Amino acid sequence: MEPQDIDRVLVAIVNRPRDLEIARRQGWYRVPLERAPQQLAADYLAFYQTAAFGAERWSVRCFAAILRYRIVTRRELLPEEASHRRADDRYYRIDLGPLQELPLPLPAARLRRISFIATTFGQLRRAHDVRELWHPAEDELLGDDLWGAGLAGKSLL
Repeated sequence: MEPQDIDRVLVAIVNRPRDLEIARRQGWYRVPLERAPQQLAADYLAFYQTAAFGAERWSVRCFAAILRYRIVTRRELLPEEASHRRADDRYYRIDLGPLQELPLPLPAARLRRISFIATTFGQLRRAHDVRELWHPAEDELLGDDLWGAGLAGKSLL
């Protein structure tokens, strides 16, 4: 199904190519509970790629539908890193549909450091620079409440 302009999008940073591969091949992305944005609920997750991506750095190139949210430990997510210092920390595991490429990459001409951006799919389609994602058009807002009540309607199993 084609995303609608009013669909909620959370743009999340991806620091390592390995994490984008996990999203692509295993269908999930992780967010530490302690660093999660207040507005975590969304219909889609888009990925802002950092300098670690070489020529594809500082841009949003792909997105995926969010299927559900679960709270798990890092150890459950990455059992091969069971001795990691944050192995017992709790994370949101965001289960995703297949990754899809944007028709054109969305660059960040000057912006380099972000954590999360709450926006809409319409804004993602129209933007020419990542900086334009922070202010969705007023006609796309669903009343006064674009994000609803946090995680309402999403599974936290």
